[in-house]
Amino acid sequence: MILVPTSSLQEGDRLGQHVYRSDGRLVLSRGAVLTANLISGLVRMNIDSVYIDNVRDNEAVPVSLMDSGLLRAAAVDVVRTVFAEVAGTGRFHSRPVIRLTDDMLRAIAKDGDVKLQMKEIRTEGNYLHAHSANVCVLSIMTARTLGYTEQHLRTVAIGALLHDIGYVAAQAVDARTDHPRIGFDLVRRHPDLPLLAAHVVLQHHEQLNGGGFPLGIRGEALRQSAQIVAIANDFDHFVNEIGQNRLPHEGIEYVMSKVDVSYEIAVVRAFVQSVAPYPIGTAVRLSNGMIGAVSELHKGHPSRPVIVTKDQGLRFDLLHFQTDFIEEVILDPRVLAG
Repeated sequence: MILVPTSSLQEGDRLGQHVYRSDGRLVLSRGAVLTANLISGLVRMNIDSVYIDNVRDNEAVPVSLMDSGLLRAAAVDVVRTVFAEVAGTGRFHSRPVIRLTDDMLRAIAKDGDVKLQMKEIRTEGNYLHAHSANVCVLSIMTARTLGYTEQHLRTVAIGALLHDIGYVAAQAVDARTDHPRIGFDLVRRHPDLPLLAAHVVLQHHEQLNGGGFPLGIRGEALRQSAQIVAIANDFDHFVNEIGQNRLPHEGIEYVMSKVDVSYEIAVVRAFVQSVAPYPIGTAVRLSNGMIGAVSELHKGHPSRPVIVTKDQGLRFDLLHFQTDFIEEVILDPRVLAG
């Protein structure tokens, strides 16, 4: 499954995920095959991008990216549903959250090398849902690197998926500062959800030096599970902020710059070990103008992968060409296929 700009859709593309208006109303259901009229309708409704699950002619989608795309799409669906419930009623059903996190843990346990495409297209309407899904997957991968048990992984996954649930609650006066407390209250009401998951929601903006919120706690008072989610949250906001062209490896450098100030080094190290900023198959544009796809990764040098160029199929190893670098992650799949 891949995220495609609406302007790049083709007749015959099949939706891999429901499409909703910004007010939450369903526009098209998962599985719908797009026609020219349907594509025009999406453009008129200012829907910037959609997920498709078909592979186009002359296009190869790496299995690892496909699998992580499916995980993320499922998470986006659940977050959208749960957040809509909270916005409408002040409550949510916990069963879909538990079922989703169990499915995600099984999938990641089966394929320990699942890699997430870090850069994606976002709009104001889908930002919070996509962000929550990314933070959940990144948090699971980090906690797994730290050796968490299955039960503890589930707790981290639930806390990560719901970390921003307080944003959509009606009682939020200042959502930016109120959402951790409100989210904590929403999650702790559910006896079938771990209480630690509620504390993850509460603490995901706290910092090691006491400079965070809402409690300003520091040091050992911080739960490591919350630190995991905080790092994933910071990274994803940095890389995918609307209107900014930031690269995944810059996001890793940003997180590393906050060691011993916001985050303990052991958690940051586990996060960096878990994240591939440019998974195999990522389409990129280099500073020398070349366009290609990542074909190999160098351990210890995540920002210097091997690129196979689109036009001539040249193998271009950035580890050996120090003056060249990745300038852009290309999110339109037709760039490599065309």
